[in-house]
Amino acid sequence: MGKTILLVEDEPQSRNIAQNVLSATGYRVIATDAITPAWHLFSTEKPDLAIVDINLPDGSGLDFCKKIRAHPERGTTPVVILTGQSGFETKVEGFQAGADQYLVKPVPPQELVLWVEALLRRLSLDTEEGDTLKAGDCEIQVKSHIVKWKGADITNLTGKEFDLLWYLVKNRPKVLSRKQILSKLWHTITVDHVVDTHLTNLRKKVPQELSDKIQTIPGKGFRFLE
Repeated sequence: MGKTILLVEDEPQSRNIAQNVLSATGYRVIATDAITPAWHLFSTEKPDLAIVDINLPDGSGLDFCKKIRAHPERGTTPVVILTGQSGFETKVEGFQAGADQYLVKPVPPQELVLWVEALLRRLSLDTEEGDTLKAGDCEIQVKSHIVKWKGADITNLTGKEFDLLWYLVKNRPKVLSRKQILSKLWHTITVDHVVDTHLTNLRKKVPQELSDKIQTIPGKGFRFLE
């Protein structure tokens, strides 16, 4: 049996189509129509990826995404928002909630499969790169999702903030454009101010000395400079 996909969709036809195409591709799909049972499945089945609608009977899929990102052990689980809401502001909210991709229904079944494969492949490659990344007094433990500064843990980062710091440190001292960051971490090249929002939040949460190493290069992008 392949990797496990959590599917949270309250519309029966959409749920059945997604479940059938993913199962036919070789994934183990656990499906539900609401947030409460979805969180139980996330905690007990430990899926490799989650596909979540926004409007659900007992709450918002965006809040569910935020809850995943706040999980101390599984906060980096890839999340795909799959929704009928196509508005720009809602899409921004989706990425700010920590979604790795935002897809608007109807999505061709095979396209959904391709996005799932791409996200799981990225996760696999990132894991294979090694467990620990060091840059001076900054240490990033990839598999355990831990950031240390001068030996002290930084425990309040969201999954996307962790990914952003890791990507900048990994490519130091190279300047990374917003489009490069979006392509790598969000798999899109639009809504580029999302990068600035996450960087602002990241800088607020880390010690000042570490924050100062995350530099903005006007007109070009961002870099981590030791």
